[in-house]
Formats: sequence, C-alpha cells, structure tokens
Amino acid sequence: MDSTPELHDEAFGTIIENAPDGILLVDPAGRIVFTNHQVTELFGYTPGELQGQRVEVLIPENKRTMHIIHREIYQEHPETRPMGNGLDLSGRRRDGSTFPVEISLSQLGTSGGDLSVAVVRDVSRQRRGEEALRRSEERHRLLAEQAQDVIFRYRLLPLPGFEYVSAAMTRLLGYRAEEFYVDDRLIFRVAHDDDRALLERALTADGPRTFELRLRHRDGSVRWFEQSMSPVSDGQGVVVALEGIARDVTDRRAADEERRLLLVEVERQTERGRIAGDLHDETIQSIYAVGLGLYAAIADATVTKESALGQAIEDLNSVIVELRTYMQNLSGQVSGGGQEPLGTRIRALVSSDSPPRWQMAVAPDLALDAAFERHLYLLVKELISNVQRHAQASVASLSITCERGDDGERLRVRVADDGVGFDRDQVPATSFGFRSMEQRVAMLGGSLTVESRPGAGTAVDVSLPLTGSPAA
Repeated sequence: MDSTPELHDEAFGTIIENAPDGILLVDPAGRIVFTNHQVTELFGYTPGELQGQRVEVLIPENKRTMHIIHREIYQEHPETRPMGNGLDLSGRRRDGSTFPVEISLSQLGTSGGDLSVAVVRDVSRQRRGEEALRRSEERHRLLAEQAQDVIFRYRLLPLPGFEYVSAAMTRLLGYRAEEFYVDDRLIFRVAHDDDRALLERALTADGPRTFELRLRHRDGSVRWFEQSMSPVSDGQGVVVALEGIARDVTDRRAADEERRLLLVEVERQTERGRIAGDLHDETIQSIYAVGLGLYAAIADATVTKESALGQAIEDLNSVIVELRTYMQNLSGQVSGGGQEPLGTRIRALVSSDSPPRWQMAVAPDLALDAAFERHLYLLVKELISNVQRHAQASVASLSITCERGDDGERLRVRVADDGVGFDRDQVPATSFGFRSMEQRVAMLGGSLTVESRPGAGTAVDVSLPLTGSPAA
C-alpha cells in the first residue's frame, strides 16, 4: 500500500496544530468541524468542545445576527479575504469576555463538500499599542497646541510646504496655521527682507539647522525668532522633511542689547575712575610736591625767591611733560617702552634731604607684566606720598619681596613708619587716597591691610598674585 498520502496528512496536521494563529473549518451550515490547538487557547475551550457547535458561539452576542447574514452571503459568493482589511472584528471567549481579532477567510474543497477556512489572530497587544500610540499622539498634539513656541513640520519632498504649524503662530505673528498650509510662499513673505535668503537656505536638505532671523507680524512689527530644526529622512536616507521649533527671542535680544550698553557705560565709568586715580597718583602728587617745595623755600632764609621760583617752574615743566606723556599714552601715541628698572624709579620717589629717612629693600630683577608693573609703581608711589604728607615720621621703610606659598607666587609690599599714626575708623570712606589704593589692589586680585594707632605709627601690607616671575 502507498503510504505517501498518510505521510502527507500527518505532516499537514502537524503544521496546522503548530500554527501561531487559530485555524477552524466550518461547514456550509455554519457548524465547526475542526479547530486547532490555538483556537482552544484563544477562546478558552477544551480540545474537541467546539466541534459541532455553530461558529456564532465565538462571536459577541450583539453581533451574531449580523454575522449569520454575512456568513450566508459569503457562502453564496465565496472569495479569499486576507487579514488586516480594516474590519473591526471581535471574538468571544467561553467566559463571555471579548477581544479584538483579525480573520482571514478562504474556501477548501473536500470529498465531503466545500468548507470555509477561518484563520483567527488575537490582535489585543497590537490594538493596545495602537491605542497607546493614538493617546501619545493626542497628548503631543495638545502639548504642541499649548506650547509657547511655534512647533512645525516642513515638507521638502515631493513638493515643499508646511505639513503642520502649531497654534502659537497665531499668537506670535497673527497668522493662522491654515494660511501657511494653502500658501507655501507665505513664510518667505513674512521673513524680513534682510533674512529671506537665510530662510531660503535653511529650508533645504543641507541648510543651517540653528539660526536667528526676523519675521514680520501681521500688524507690521518685527519679531526676532530663534530657529532649531532637525531633518527627517525616509528609508533610503533621503531628507524629506524638517521638524523644528521657533522661539520668540525679541525680548531676550532687547535685554542683551540693554546689557551691552550698560557694560559699555560701566567700562566708560571705570576708565574715568582709572584716569582720575592716575591723575591723583601722579600729576596731583607732583603738583602738591611743587607746593611743598615752594613753602619750604619761602621758610628757608638761605634760599632766594628767584631761586625758589626757578625751581618751581622747572618742577612744573616736568609735571607738564608727565601730563602730556600720559595724555599721549591714553590715545595710543606712545608705546611706553624704554623705562628705567622698577627699583630705580621707586627709589627716585624719595628724597634724602627731607624726612623721613627711608630704608628700602626692593627685590631685584623682577620680570613683571607691563600693566602689572605700572599699577605696582603707582600703588607704591601713593603709599610713599601718604607717608611724606601725613605721617610726620622720622623713619620709614619699604620692602617689596616675592614669596611662594600654597596659593602660588605672590608679591608682598610693606610700607611702615614711626609717625603719628591715626584711628582707621576715623578715616572718611570717601578718602580718595585710600579708596584709590583699595580699588587698584582689588583690580589686581590682591588684598590690602592697614595697621595704625594714634602715636604708634602706621604699617600697610599689600599681597598681590604675581603675574610675572622673578628673573632667574
């Protein structure tokens, strides 16, 4: 006997039983004649329990009558119906619960007559995913509609134009989203004349992705927008659209401009203060010294008036030269090079002919940044001038040393005298000399301390982070 048919039947049965979907055969009267294992699993029946029952037992009760009509029509005009044809179908389990299904239908001819083959697939997980996606899209749509920024999608292919524009466009520019949908050139007419070319480049596959431009409100006013876009590609990697956000930054740019102007004014005022301090430290001190010299000469019977006036004129001419040089430096006409060493210039600030008697120790060969050295010189000059004008001291000392500590290399300046001293709390806060020194030290990132008591002299200590290094 030829066993091939039996082998074929056995193989066919194995395939049917192991199929991932439920499979059942239904006769023309609507009775179930066969179910595979998946059908019993899907609908909650025991094996063989469905055989002989009408197929409507697997249909929700409220849809059974309509199903009978559809089944009879199908029997008259049988045709293959694939899954996923858009029908909203449900199955009914043995316990009465329902679940979404997709069903494909086909005809099978047998020796006992034609049978309908129904393949049933549980799509509960798929429908849950679709529902979750729908809710997510709805949430994103609501978020986009409520966002303060304009959210958009601009199609590049096949024809350019907006596919979506959020409601913020109406609030920010006075145009409805629909106006951009029907007129794909509207956005370019809204763009400021000077920014239209930038927008034309940006709305291309390889254009800039982040930029700022001006757009005109319907009322004619101009608003600044910050654009940020990302390309959207198809399966072949071709950029077919751009998705992005447009944020109104008009107020931010106005605030930035106001801040810029404020900084310019602060810099201007700072420069004025620096010039005032420099004039106080140099020119005014020099003029004051001329006055002291005249006063001393008049009081000295051995000095003639002609000699005193001649010396005063010579000193004033030196002041004029210094002032002219300073003004030229302000305008950038003099490079400031060719100066004597710092120690030499500091020693020249004191006179051996008048008290106090100075003891000086200045670290040799200091290699300092030019600007730092200039501020250091002016600071020391102010310290020496204060001693000479106010201390009434017989002995004073000045030391400038380099020290290395945990906080790096620093320059230490100390000026001390044995003069009359003063009460630090009684010095007016507006005293220009002290205020000028404190501002200069703070600008250099250093610290200044003053120790003084009436009748006990004064000591000023300054610590500055070293911008240069002592020469080896």
